[in-house]
Amino acid sequence: MYKLTQENTSTPKRRRLGTGRVLRRYNMENTINDTPVHPQITSTLANTPGGCESPPLPCNQVEYLNESSRNNSSVLCSPGIQSPVPEDVHNWESLPVALLNDKVFDKHESVNEINLSGDLFTSKLDQNCTDNNHVDEIKCENNLREDIEKSFNIVNQSICDIDKINKDKSSLFETKDSFLLDIRESGVVLDDKLTKCVNEFPKLKPVQNYNDVTTFYGLPMITKKLFKTLRNIEKFYDWQEECLNMDAIKERRNLIYALPTSGGKTLVAEVLMLREVLNRKRNALFILPFVAIVQEKIWSLSPFAVQLDFLVEEYAGGKGHLPPKKRRQKNSIYIATIEKGLALVRSLLELNRLQEIGLIVVDELHLIGEEGRGSSLEILLSTVLFADLDIQIVGMSATIGNLPEIARFLDADVFERQFRPVELTEYVKLGDVLHRIVWKDGHGEDAFEIVPERTLAYDYSAAATRLDPDLLGGLVSEVVPQSSCLVFCPTKRNCENVAALLCKLQRKQMLRHRAAERLALSRALAAEGGDRALCAAVRAGIAYHHAGLAQDERALLEHAFRAGVVGVLCCTSTLAAGVNLPARRVVVRAPRLARRMLSLAAYRQMAGRAGRAGATDAGESIIICALSDWHELRAVLGGGLQAARSELTAAGAAALLLGGAALRLATSRPALLRLLRRTLLAHHSCNSSDDAELETLCDESLSALVQSGALEQKADRFTVSSLGDAAIKGGLSLEAAKQLLEDLNTASKSVVLMGSLHLLYLVTPHDFAGIKPDYRHYYTVYSGLDEEGVQTAKVLGITEVNAMRMITGKSITNVPERVLCRFYLALMLHDLWKQVPFHVVAEKYVIPRGTVQSVVSSATALSSSAARFSAALQPLWAWAALFAELCPRLQHCAAPQLQRLLQLPAVKKARALQLMRAGYKSIEDLAKASEDDLVSSISHLSRTAANHLISAARMMLIEKVENLRAEAEEVMEELKL
Repeated sequence: MYKLTQENTSTPKRRRLGTGRVLRRYNMENTINDTPVHPQITSTLANTPGGCESPPLPCNQVEYLNESSRNNSSVLCSPGIQSPVPEDVHNWESLPVALLNDKVFDKHESVNEINLSGDLFTSKLDQNCTDNNHVDEIKCENNLREDIEKSFNIVNQSICDIDKINKDKSSLFETKDSFLLDIRESGVVLDDKLTKCVNEFPKLKPVQNYNDVTTFYGLPMITKKLFKTLRNIEKFYDWQEECLNMDAIKERRNLIYALPTSGGKTLVAEVLMLREVLNRKRNALFILPFVAIVQEKIWSLSPFAVQLDFLVEEYAGGKGHLPPKKRRQKNSIYIATIEKGLALVRSLLELNRLQEIGLIVVDELHLIGEEGRGSSLEILLSTVLFADLDIQIVGMSATIGNLPEIARFLDADVFERQFRPVELTEYVKLGDVLHRIVWKDGHGEDAFEIVPERTLAYDYSAAATRLDPDLLGGLVSEVVPQSSCLVFCPTKRNCENVAALLCKLQRKQMLRHRAAERLALSRALAAEGGDRALCAAVRAGIAYHHAGLAQDERALLEHAFRAGVVGVLCCTSTLAAGVNLPARRVVVRAPRLARRMLSLAAYRQMAGRAGRAGATDAGESIIICALSDWHELRAVLGGGLQAARSELTAAGAAALLLGGAALRLATSRPALLRLLRRTLLAHHSCNSSDDAELETLCDESLSALVQSGALEQKADRFTVSSLGDAAIKGGLSLEAAKQLLEDLNTASKSVVLMGSLHLLYLVTPHDFAGIKPDYRHYYTVYSGLDEEGVQTAKVLGITEVNAMRMITGKSITNVPERVLCRFYLALMLHDLWKQVPFHVVAEKYVIPRGTVQSVVSSATALSSSAARFSAALQPLWAWAALFAELCPRLQHCAAPQLQRLLQLPAVKKARALQLMRAGYKSIEDLAKASEDDLVSSISHLSRTAANHLISAARMMLIEKVENLRAEAEEVMEELKL
């Protein structure tokens, strides 16, 4: 430990907190009166708009479009979005935090941005420990801690109270350079007046009695106003109150609650997480299935976090600190995908910090039975259960067929109800007759009956009847344009064909509805490279939505559908689980997904999109079925929900055991067997023979891990090797880790650093997304390579000889096909890296835009994993630095001017361009904006959307400040004065 003496009182540079010299002096007499006083939280709520609008909140009780926002809500982009970025846009500045404690700094030093090479402590230590030899060092440390805490608290509160500051037009925030600004120029010091102001700000007190009438469902009363203002919720449904008052909740037992889609399950989860961070002062982890839903939840919880003084942190794709920052002042809700959630749990376990999490909520719990992600979710839950650290697990789902078995696996109580706030009427169309489905208590043939409702007849011409024998156009025209309709189709191609069909059958009133906004949407899609057919369809209020579209295109269409600009969306079944898009009517085009009959769970997910509280007053679902398919469909509808069976294969079992050994949860064969018995797979076993199979699986997995070099056996103990440890830290399977290590060892001998192409090749997915390029076209791409491309190809073994074989159609034997395919995709990523427009890249490489998006997402995730993997292996330390810089830029493939805005949840390139052109060039600009200014300067942006956008920006800044606080605390611990 470096010791401070009179001869050398400076902190070692490598340990200095990166705060630099961030304060400037103002004239004291001109500033104290303008210094922002931190008002009551409720004062800022008085002007907070209601109704979250973009994106919609998963809670079914949101009134999505109120009257004030209907006239102002439309699509994301204004016309002309395709115009180039202004030439006068230069580098964006990072957050310079202004600490208000002037005494920490020398009076005449300049302002610098916060970074990890500053010297916050130097002048303070010099002053307190050197000038006065009689001052005790412990008192010096305490004074410094207090000053730092006050500084960070005031900075955070300044961010929270910026609305008040905007109204007061304080001179502190008139500078254009940053959000927190150069406060030091005012000469602000922590005198009695300012300290009193800070102390008067009310602190939220933990609530212990959840039934106390002075609380809002066990939360501080201020949350009642927040729910009213942000969600238009004053009282919960009866089932929600009943669930929140269960003994399982009060006694912190694990719980599974199951209700139909749109029953309001997410709201209960939010209350439980708020209780955890506000009352119990522990963190919460929210597991969600898709990145889009993670960002949606970040968006919706940010206003709560800013007002209630906690953090919301995103763990999806390449985002999230592993391990999370250790904070003493604030608690966090971590919102994560399944894979990132597992990585987060493992990183905390490694440091013996998992007890910082008090609650884990799993949405769509039935995904534990899905191939691929199911095993990751099972490993996560099994690891937490085996660790036994008083962590409550709450799962929710609408489609679990074996609830008792899942409950035994989680040691959980079960709460099950059949409640929907909006009535859903279900129909099946057989021939020209619409039959209403009447559900009963029973199974098989007795599960339901169908009652003829009406015979369908529309004023079709003979040509229209030939085009649309299923009368799909008539079913749609009954609800649009007054309401919205989702049409679920079996395939992507069918989505496009159905959209084209509906365009031909639309009535005149549908074509005239919100024509100007549809034209703006069409232009925005064209700027993103949308197909002409799609751009033409949206002008008729119809669109298609599937995985073949780019992310920005899908975002535009989703916002337009929510706002009512697009009335009909033809989509695949993935939208039912991936995006929250409520509609008045859902039409299931056919009872099949591709060529297989759909399951009851898939049908309920699709039908559940119809009718959401606050969006529609009723819901209808219609499944169109040919008479020849009715017998098979009837068996599906009456067969009950499919059981969620364990997907823990031999590879999954090996990953679980490797993680257990690496995290020191279990290091002997008996302990590892107990870990395996904690899985859902073990709960499928009902007799001794099944248990014997489990023991065999354990032994075979351990043997395979030892043979692969991931585990080492000494006597009766297993220790993890450096490779196995790196695989766990990188969140990689053992096979993927070994492949990455091989690639890096090979590349280390002749890495090409003329640009980013070789690095992009190393993070290109090995399965190459099922793409096999046409070699004649490959030759055309190869012929256009620059010097960097030629050199990288040469290192990989791809030469002019191989190119000639491509053009002549001869087979290539000296270069593996996987290398050729990965290099082709790496060239595609390289063009995106160079900011070639997305649709241009898709056309150049003859790859669907949705597939391009998938490759980018996979490469981003792999680059993040590769950085952690390399950091865990000492010989690969240089690669860790390279991959760490690669990941954030690859995630968006956008101009540097846009990258910071794209970090905001639910903000895509089109919205980022709008914000930049309106003068909001950084997160700081957005955080200090007022809703009125934002709405007036951004086309088609509602007040509620502006409110959430501003809150998300402020949340990001507060998180940065808290990260700096955590850095300060770590440095203080290291100093141990």
